[in-house]
Amino acid sequence: MTGAPGPVAIPAGELAGRVGDLAALLDRRHASGLVLLPVLPEAAPLTADLLARLTVPVAVEGIRVTAFGDGGGRARLERAGAVPVLGRDVVIVSTIVDTGLRLRVAARALLAERPASVAVLALLDRPDRRIADIPLEYVGFTVPDCRFAGYGLGREPELTTLRDLHYRDLASAERARRGHLEIA
Repeated sequence: MTGAPGPVAIPAGELAGRVGDLAALLDRRHASGLVLLPVLPEAAPLTADLLARLTVPVAVEGIRVTAFGDGGGRARLERAGAVPVLGRDVVIVSTIVDTGLRLRVAARALLAERPASVAVLALLDRPDRRIADIPLEYVGFTVPDCRFAGYGLGREPELTTLRDLHYRDLASAERARRGHLEIA
């Protein structure tokens, strides 16, 4: 392992409970079914846990949003298009939202395919970093401007597989003590 994570920010049990709440909300609002488009690779654990709890019909297709600066300075949505979205409710699944720029690109590209609706589900919302005005329909936790590891997040593979969400380092944990962590 190239680096040990910092202290636990949100224990696995609390994450599981909040993901269950989000799945129940999706079930209520999308009784006829929905399309989940997880932003890969980081949203894979969150999506797997949502799928285990959802009771409505669900289609899933992973997406990627190229980073700004790649390919001439513009971000773009990458998806195979194997799951049709025309006339369907679509939920983009992201583990963390900070600037919102990549999700805005994804949402705009999807709207061109004429879904019934496009919403964003974020486990973690970091509003202090928001640049783009992107509405978040489903939010697990509002977090301060800190770095996290675990539950799909982190640069090292060993950290992404942690079931607890950790602060990435002690400096992030200290910033969090000055900020706040709350259930949205």
